Amino acid sequence: MTRYALVSLVALAIALAGCTRMIDSDKAEDTIKAGTAQRTGSKIKSVDCPSDQPAKTGNTFRCRVVAADGTSGDVVATITDDTGRVGLRVPFHDTRATERTMAIKLTRRGGRPVSVDCPDIIARRKGVRFECATVSGKARGRVRARQIDEAATVRFTPVKGQ
Repeated sequence: MTRYALVSLVALAIALAGCTRMIDSDKAEDTIKAGTAQRTGSKIKSVDCPSDQPAKTGNTFRCRVVAADGTSGDVVATITDDTGRVGLRVPFHDTRATERTMAIKLTRRGGRPVSVDCPDIIARRKGVRFECATVSGKARGRVRARQIDEAATVRFTPVKGQ
């Protein structure tokens, strides 16, 4: 599994500004929003990219992504050629897949169906910690989770006393 999802964007709209070709930040934001939603399985509320980014090979810039639940993180965009093609580094977990895996393991442990709700945006890097809510019947709880390696393996334990 790769550390970052790479999304190849075909020719983000380029506006001509004098002799310098520029990336259309509104279209870049729309594309990044769709790519991040696909990667995380979450609804993305907004994306904010810097304006006036030249469409020059190697130019790199960060865009702030905010999910529907208010969690946020940065996506890194790199211009891969002078026509405006962009590669994206979306360093977030597939949140819905993480929730499904946790739910399956918790259901096996307890013998009763469990649903899990994690933050929409979870950074994907070794050592990252996060908490998720759980529901099993009428019982509500939480699990604490941590990514333990570069392959995005997550270990988690239920929080006691809830």
